[in-house]
Amino acid sequence: MDTPINHSDYEQLAAGYVLGALEPDDEHVFQQHLGGCPQCEASVRELEEVVGELAYAAPPADPPATLWASIRREVRPERRRTQPRPRRGVAPLLARLAAAAAIVAVAALSVWNLNLRDQNASYRNQVAALEQAARLLNEPNTSRIALQGSATGAQATVVASSPQDRGVLIVENLPPLQRGRVYELWGIPERGRGQPQKALVFIPLRRQGVQTHEFEVPIQPGTVFAITEEPGPVGSDAPTTKPILAGEPQTV
Repeated sequence: MDTPINHSDYEQLAAGYVLGALEPDDEHVFQQHLGGCPQCEASVRELEEVVGELAYAAPPADPPATLWASIRREVRPERRRTQPRPRRGVAPLLARLAAAAAIVAVAALSVWNLNLRDQNASYRNQVAALEQAARLLNEPNTSRIALQGSATGAQATVVASSPQDRGVLIVENLPPLQRGRVYELWGIPERGRGQPQKALVFIPLRRQGVQTHEFEVPIQPGTVFAITEEPGPVGSDAPTTKPILAGEPQTV
């Protein structure tokens, strides 16, 4: 790209720089700017700290064992030994079995491909949420709120903009849910004394890793954020359980 002509162009490069996704020319331009801009340096540090292990958010996708077993059966070299001649009717049966195995292999590969596509879509959504967090961090009246509570090992951070009533939740290592349950994020005004506002309903990753979610909810400078466990699939209109994680804002 051409050299940015205003600071907002650099701000848009921050998320890509943290992810290592910039083109070489863009990365060079941003690095030159970064050394003399405390605001962008602070944004990069914030993003690196907040996302931490984002690279592991999309778990590795291995082909199912049945697929490799089917392929090995098809390509296994013939043994060089005398085999009894198959009885009449056996050869056509073997041919049909081989065809069936090939169909199973193709079906398994198709399912694996669909899983990969779903994971890629999830990763793209997480990158979009990270970019939104980068934009919010560069705006005034943005709060970064660390959530803490009873969920052992779980960590969560909310980046919230009160002028825009928008935010991003970054969360990892939440306990697995029972069937039919979901997690719900709430915005609670007046330092937690007001009426909780529904912000987001989500379920945790099957494997450990970082999740990022965008949300919209009325946000005041003193809005507290909390995560509760609620009945699925759409959550509740008001919290029905005690928060497992909660936190008050601190101005960035």
